[in-house]
Amino acid sequence: MRVLDIGCGTGELSRTIARLVGENGEVVGIDRDTGALNKAGEASGTVESAPIAYRNTDLSGELPDIGTFDAIVGRRVLMYLPDAEQTLRRLTRLTRPNAVMAFQEHGRANLPASAIELPVHRRLYDWVWDTVAAEGGDVCLAFKLSGLLRTLKASAIQERVEGIVLSPNTPSFLPTLAKLMWPRFVESGIIGVGDMQIDSFSAQIEKERDAISGPIVWDLAFLVSARIN
Repeated sequence: MRVLDIGCGTGELSRTIARLVGENGEVVGIDRDTGALNKAGEASGTVESAPIAYRNTDLSGELPDIGTFDAIVGRRVLMYLPDAEQTLRRLTRLTRPNAVMAFQEHGRANLPASAIELPVHRRLYDWVWDTVAAEGGDVCLAFKLSGLLRTLKASAIQERVEGIVLSPNTPSFLPTLAKLMWPRFVESGIIGVGDMQIDSFSAQIEKERDAISGPIVWDLAFLVSARIN
């Protein structure tokens, strides 16, 4: 198969797809971030993997002439586009007959959820999604995606939703997430420069996590796939 990975970033998904299609296939990864593409190009694949070609492309505009594909995939990219529906329409021009489109997107819900109230976790959850919205992202795109594919007259649409679960016996990734996003919180005006320190907030997250012995449903991940006729 010849597969297009949109918004490929540093190529993690591209390399996974390359292993799936094998050495007789081909993968093209496109992204507008030159730095991420450089890192993607430096990463090596396995002997059995398909070759990967990376292209600098802005998905919000017209797409370059890169041929047609048996599958088009993407992860956490459509939600950041100014007009996801128009991008999907442009992408259908690159599909071969009966091609697959498959996208993973996260959607904002009334989370996190657990056996007890988690105000510190909820604060971080709201900060994350408020920041995505402030940056122009569509926090409900995941809920709309299957409907958008139907407007393209796609068939065999499948939708799977999974909870991102923090298990009691595994370390929480949330302190790291908070640290990575902290500059974006400040830049977006979600928190003030002097409101709180990241180390103090991370300690609050860990303390609240230790207070519950059960799982926490942190977020929802949607996987929507379809055949393009």
